[in-house]
Amino acid sequence: MNVYERLNAIRKAVAYIQKDKQVGSGGWGYKAVTHDAVTAAVRESLIEHGVMIVPSLDSCAVIADTGMATAKGTPTIRFEAIFDIRFVNVADPTDFVSMRVAAHALDEGDKAPGKAVSYATKYAMLKLFSIETGEDDEDRVAMKVAKKVESDKGRVQPTAGAMEALDQAGQSAVVAAASEIEEIFNAGKTRLALNVYIEFKKKHPDVEPQAALRSILSSKCKSALRREGELMAKGAAPVTPVPVNQADVEKALAAGDAALARDLERSLAQQGEAA
Repeated sequence: MNVYERLNAIRKAVAYIQKDKQVGSGGWGYKAVTHDAVTAAVRESLIEHGVMIVPSLDSCAVIADTGMATAKGTPTIRFEAIFDIRFVNVADPTDFVSMRVAAHALDEGDKAPGKAVSYATKYAMLKLFSIETGEDDEDRVAMKVAKKVESDKGRVQPTAGAMEALDQAGQSAVVAAASEIEEIFNAGKTRLALNVYIEFKKKHPDVEPQAALRSILSSKCKSALRREGELMAKGAAPVTPVPVNQADVEKALAAGDAALARDLERSLAQQGEAA
């Protein structure tokens, strides 16, 4: 038997795996099938039909500055990689099928690479063997397209990666926050944008939503927020914002721009506190 015949025999033997793990809770919760569950389901068939799975690292990158940390202050790193997952005919090692799979993982220790290779191998098995898991993954990553930001530099584009760990409600919340932050930042109000970012982190303390938010903010915005945060930590005075008044808020409401009205109300409140 060649490798394709062997793989097809395994496909016939394994048809369904129920998602066995609850990840997160509330708006961020979703069901997932674990690497161990998939391995347990296909292992005997792999042995019976003479197929060995051989993962190898194609490329990788480590992002040390994710802006996240544990409650004890330990930094969280992000490991991103592309793996080559080979399904090899044990009777003829030159006869194999290869899949390239992108994967990433977050961890505060040394487990991120292991998590990433497990993720890549698991999904290679699920997809190659056409295994059903009882949940539509596409529904989980679907989201409303973020509202268009007028400035070309501030358009928010939903991306995969960190977003895939969230359900639809969580993704919508992240995209809405990113749109608001970018819009405020492009209006020249970096301190106000930072406040919105901090509020989001307080409301969503889990790693997944915070990573998702950072993944879709523009590099320019993230750099500016980081610098503004450093100034805030040092007690430096913020750049003087453009003065606003109640009439500006009313104009925004009359124009139907509720988001701008909220931004102006925040600026107006900050002016009152500074006065």
